[in-house]
Amino acid sequence: MDTLRIGVVGAGAIAQRNARDTVASGVATIAGVFDINHKAARDMAHDLSAPFFSSYEDMLKSEAVDAVLLSVPHHLHRSMTVQAAEAGKHVLVEKPIANTLSEAEEMIKACNANGVKMTVNYSFRYLPKILKAKQLIEDGALGEITGFQTCIQQYKNRGYWSGASSNSPDNWRASKAKCGGGFLIMTACHNVDYLYYITGLKGTRVYSEYATLGSPAEVEDIISISYRMGERAVGSFSASSIMRGMEQKEERIWGTNGSLLIHPEGLEMYSTRPIDGKRPGKVHKFKKFPNVSWTAEWVKGFVNAVRSDTMPPVSYVDAWENLAFITTAYQSMEERRALTVPEFISTQLESVA
Repeated sequence: MDTLRIGVVGAGAIAQRNARDTVASGVATIAGVFDINHKAARDMAHDLSAPFFSSYEDMLKSEAVDAVLLSVPHHLHRSMTVQAAEAGKHVLVEKPIANTLSEAEEMIKACNANGVKMTVNYSFRYLPKILKAKQLIEDGALGEITGFQTCIQQYKNRGYWSGASSNSPDNWRASKAKCGGGFLIMTACHNVDYLYYITGLKGTRVYSEYATLGSPAEVEDIISISYRMGERAVGSFSASSIMRGMEQKEERIWGTNGSLLIHPEGLEMYSTRPIDGKRPGKVHKFKKFPNVSWTAEWVKGFVNAVRSDTMPPVSYVDAWENLAFITTAYQSMEERRALTVPEFISTQLESVA
């Protein structure tokens, strides 16, 4: 299979990591680098032994570029994806897909109209422990899922909001117009994605409270969401970027047969059934997982989809549904009421490549 020639857009830390992992995938090459900060882009291109492009338009005109990987601020996702699609380039874009559902739909329609593929970087689902959790759930460890609890508490200093550690300092993360929201849409969106992925359930109703309590930003740095998943399961989602000294990250999922805990060290499972060769009625720990480049796995899945002309494993539907949960959570507080999460049912969009 021929490698996919990918132009990298953005030269910040995330773009550099994505480029390295793209090379590590073994199925793609870096066909060029562009950033409005030309020095940062030239340096990155030199490190990758790749061409430097002085403009995005020049990259899109190049016959040596098959696809673009957009590691840029959220508010640029729509316009840059539409440009790429109209130039006949496939698109890999950092999460979230966009700031609004209408922007996401414009991106999807553009890719459909021009016969190109699009995927969004929800690559945490390729973490070995997440894949193991999915397998255990599919094997019946939990039975019918009835409950969820997510806690993600971190600390982001002032420099995070101003881009102090970036090659091109910018305060876009602090701007609601540019970012669309705060910790939920920027970071915790990954957790929404892999909870959907491993359980097969989707959020159906949400209510949230959020605030900006300790950050120099227009967007939330703390949020709490109560939600329903599917028809029966009920969950809570607590996330913030202002917890000092005691970071927390875990998900608990439980059901009629057992429970599952996902945390930084691995997994813990309790089941009333014999699952994965484990005795029932006991807590079993899974700690040994291989080191895997999850972004490289995401790139591999996308390249295979391009070559086989199939839907990418992380599809436009996944990305749209993720954003639907997030934007409905934001809207619920603004309206001070629980809201139904919209479903992806538009026939106009269902045929998107």
